[in-house]
Amino acid sequence: MVFKVIRYKKVTSTNDVCQNLASEGAAHGTVVVSEYQEFGRGQRGNTWESEKSKNLTFSILTRPTFLSVVEQFYLSKITALSVTDWISAYIEKNRVKIKWPNDIYVDDKKIAGILIENSFSTQYINTSIIGIGININQDEFSDELPNPTSLKVENGNEIDLELCLAEILECFKGRFAMLEQGQNYDIDKDYLNRIYRKDKYFTYLSGTTKFEAKIVDVEPTGELVLQTKSGEVKRFAFKEIGFVI
Repeated sequence: MVFKVIRYKKVTSTNDVCQNLASEGAAHGTVVVSEYQEFGRGQRGNTWESEKSKNLTFSILTRPTFLSVVEQFYLSKITALSVTDWISAYIEKNRVKIKWPNDIYVDDKKIAGILIENSFSTQYINTSIIGIGININQDEFSDELPNPTSLKVENGNEIDLELCLAEILECFKGRFAMLEQGQNYDIDKDYLNRIYRKDKYFTYLSGTTKFEAKIVDVEPTGELVLQTKSGEVKRFAFKEIGFVI
């Protein structure tokens, strides 16, 4: 994968710009990075708040035409792993986890978010726009954010954003190569080992019902598999389950 990085001072969202470039025929590996997003988007329709010039907000255009639509969750897995691979070079590895499906946590605080938008017209994916937001040098956050953190908050050091981007893209390149080479078993194993709250009982929310369970697996299609203390196994798709933190 060869990256072509396109830089902006300000955009609506890097995913939107990347999507427009994709429709114009931009190449696999095109990266859109911006110092500021006016309307950065996150999962569940949330916005992504990021202080100007303090953090990394970027999107990668990929064309994984070898990947079937039913396997699209692997894009989420390799992206989350790429980010945790990189953050683990700066923060103790055992503190860096993937909160299903693809938020990145340090202990119980969110340091990064991922938004992936796929398009397809056949059984294979045509384009995948992979948006990533990582809190790097920001050390003050809005009170409206429940549990944010950043690399600077965690290790006390300010880091060059250009260096960060180059390092993260190399991590992504390696993980994407694993997907291209069909190393799904290794991806599955690495992803599950990184899952936040795996194998310990915590409280979850389904609809208006709270219950205690432990995460035991993640299906290849992305469903989260929980087991209650009574041994009952429950499976949840995205947006069907909430973490009580």
